[in-house]
Amino acid sequence: MRRLNLICPLPGARRSRRIFAACALAAVVARLGPAWAQDPPNGSEIFTSSGCFVCHGQMGNGGAGASFRGDRFLLITDYVVAQILLGRGIMPSFADKLNDRHIAAVASYIRTSWGNRFGGVKPEEAAQIRTNSSQWG
Repeated sequence: MRRLNLICPLPGARRSRRIFAACALAAVVARLGPAWAQDPPNGSEIFTSSGCFVCHGQMGNGGAGASFRGDRFLLITDYVVAQILLGRGIMPSFADKLNDRHIAAVASYIRTSWGNRFGGVKPEEAAQIRTNSSQWG
């Protein structure tokens, strides 16, 4: 953090507010973690940082949200991605929060973790399902 303070001005310093805002934004983005910048993104980290684990459990056991362990609906790619995009019940929509790469990464993580062997999801599939789901929601 000390190095960041040397590069970026402090709020009280006589520097442009734009420079400070840009540096503050860079610091926030850096704190989001590598999941948002990785190529491909890390589904596990996005699952955690987006708060999915709060309802679905860190180990996929469920709670307020559905359990992912052995859930045969996870075999249906359109279903999984559409649930992430549209939400349902107490689950919020992530269509405006996650891009297709991130949705594919989270869907892949859910479909291949906790003993599940339903395969990954490609960003192109998520994009197509997003397009189709705009007609449903």
